[in-house]
Amino acid sequence: MHKGKVLIIGEIYVDHHFDVRENGFSISRLGGIFHAARSCDAVNMEYALAYYAPSYLVKDVEKFGMDVLRASNVYCLGNVDKAPNVMLIGQSDESGNQLYENILCKQAEYICKLPLFQVLDDFAPTDVMIFPGRYGNAKILSELSDYEGRIHIDMNYDCDCDDIVGLDAINIQTVFLSTSSTSFEKYFKEVSYDDLIVYFSKRNVCQLLVKENRGGSWLYDFKEKASYEAPAYVGKTIHSVGVGDVYDIAYISEVAANNIIHNMAFASWISALYAQTLQQEEFKKNTELISLNVEDFVEMEGIRVPWNERVNYPIYMAAPDFDYVNTEKLDILVNSLLYHNFKPRRPIKENGQVDKDMAISEERAIFAKDMELLSECKLMIATLLYNDQGTLVEIGNYQAKGKPIILYDPYLKLDNMFLKNSCTHYCNTKSQVIDAVFTEVSRMVKNGK
Repeated sequence: MHKGKVLIIGEIYVDHHFDVRENGFSISRLGGIFHAARSCDAVNMEYALAYYAPSYLVKDVEKFGMDVLRASNVYCLGNVDKAPNVMLIGQSDESGNQLYENILCKQAEYICKLPLFQVLDDFAPTDVMIFPGRYGNAKILSELSDYEGRIHIDMNYDCDCDDIVGLDAINIQTVFLSTSSTSFEKYFKEVSYDDLIVYFSKRNVCQLLVKENRGGSWLYDFKEKASYEAPAYVGKTIHSVGVGDVYDIAYISEVAANNIIHNMAFASWISALYAQTLQQEEFKKNTELISLNVEDFVEMEGIRVPWNERVNYPIYMAAPDFDYVNTEKLDILVNSLLYHNFKPRRPIKENGQVDKDMAISEERAIFAKDMELLSECKLMIATLLYNDQGTLVEIGNYQAKGKPIILYDPYLKLDNMFLKNSCTHYCNTKSQVIDAVFTEVSRMVKNGK
């Protein structure tokens, strides 16, 4: 067991996954800070929960937290009234936007019950991990002004940057950011990492760690004035809900001692394992295997695609992208690529659509533009909406250039062995396509292409 004791502060939710089913029914389970609790249990780190939740969840929180996830204690800081804290999740695997919806969240009222200082006195944590909410972030931090341990904050949702890092009296060990969070979208999506360093250097922050989804992670240490990065390890993703919280706990557990890069890589492994199962005992068993062989696992090559570099690898979207065709599958894929900060290029939308009444000179001008775009792009995704001749020709042209091709067959139309094996990847789900994009762009980044 890790020598530290972590107090996890935040809200409890019920996560309802519309797209993950078991025995014919959609899955529901305790979420919110319970994702971090599962990580603590898996890495054998002593911990306690200090939470806000609706009163109907209190007995379940106590039973599941202490009897199943082996928490040392659970403390109810307050109740959430007038809202059920139920989080609806439309796209669990995060191949695109996860489509979260917090039911009746705007009418929620937070009723404080227990002062935080009493919890600190009783549990005496070495680390405090805060997941901000609308329960009063500034108030929680002000109550930590005399706390001498390490404070970590995950600035993902329901937080204002100035409320979180603007208190001069608070020294924050780690600020975690996720590129897929609403906070990153609101405050930092358009800024460079140099700008991030400048912003947080004016605050009392020791380390800034940016989780870049399936592309790995990046950290800046303000004391050492040095940056670090580590890859992601991607397996079959059942869900991505709470994987960032799991990463946070795995990182601060310092299983790899004082090696920052190895702790980042270890956290990537553990969050990847969490995404592959909904069964805690399976997750814990797999985590223990990596913990016992951590030096071997963290040296393995993974996926590294920095957030800011993804737009430098434009993707040619080969498909019958015509105005008379149902392009729903293609549209969804394009939006998912944009969500991950890639740059999909749609030749028909950009260069124009040829029709039978068009002059040959106009047709050739569009063809020339399409060929120019084909050459500019680093990667092709060919989507088989039907047996389109133009898409097949584009595949052959791109194959001749020796560039990677991802063949996306969402309707399972393909019955040609030669075509299937002529492409770098064959995929029939959007999640497989996104994984293939990260894999291919990671190779290009590594090889400097």
